[in-house]
Amino acid sequence: MPIEAVHLTHCYSEGSAFRTVALDDVSFRIDDGEFVGIIGHTGSGKSTLVQHLNGLLKPSSGQVLIDGEDLNGEHVNRRELRQRIGLVFQYPEYQLFEETVAKDIAFGPKNQGLSENEIDERVRYAMECVHLDYEKYAERSPFELSGGQMRRAAIAGVLAMRPSVLILDEPTAGLDPRGRDRVLSMLEDLHAKEHVTTLMVSHSMDDMARLATRLIVMSEGKIVAQGTPREIFSQEKMMTSIGLDVPDAARLCRVLREKGYDLPADLYRLDELKEHLLRLWKEAKTC
Repeated sequence: MPIEAVHLTHCYSEGSAFRTVALDDVSFRIDDGEFVGIIGHTGSGKSTLVQHLNGLLKPSSGQVLIDGEDLNGEHVNRRELRQRIGLVFQYPEYQLFEETVAKDIAFGPKNQGLSENEIDERVRYAMECVHLDYEKYAERSPFELSGGQMRRAAIAGVLAMRPSVLILDEPTAGLDPRGRDRVLSMLEDLHAKEHVTTLMVSHSMDDMARLATRLIVMSEGKIVAQGTPREIFSQEKMMTSIGLDVPDAARLCRVLREKGYDLPADLYRLDELKEHLLRLWKEAKTC
């Protein structure tokens, strides 16, 4: 299910002295099965943008098209369209409230009026997607879980609604390295196995290097670049000019090139850099 922003503009405090343009003529399209990352400095408009894609905010002008339908159209069924877009806010575990993990994940499907069998199937499906064993965790209180497990349980509550598009706003924020890696692995597996169209906001360039198939770069409410991670992360000067970094591997690769190592200019993943360095070592060893 494609999702599209068409000349999207949003102003806060319209008509007052405090008017602020948060989004300025933003246009892009996300096709089925993509994993798109949105990056930008704090205040660049990322969170405002994703709230438009779920209909939580209405644009000052422009459109959000869900499978060709205007989300804010006069005769559109907004509730039905919104149910097809799963939005995971920052720190979604703060919204956990039920006495067991299973009941919390089941809350959304129950509100959809599904049968008990369908609800149970969805809870089991969602827990499998987020790498939480049903037999071990279903009847436990969500507040007994670790921070990373709570985060995954909260994401499972969104997945149980079976959205066509999953939107995540800083899904690893505040987690320790282990919890962060578990969430990233879960998202990686979910996209690979279920082909869920995914849009993720993150400040971590390493997370984007690991997961995204395409990047949208924002600055001051505008899109300043779009492309594959390889295309975007090879533009280090552009990135630093708008207050962004590049992945650790890309930065290390630049340092090594400056020291005379024969490495491509567009490496951005540690596994790629490791492979090239091993090749150079083997070639030097045979000389």
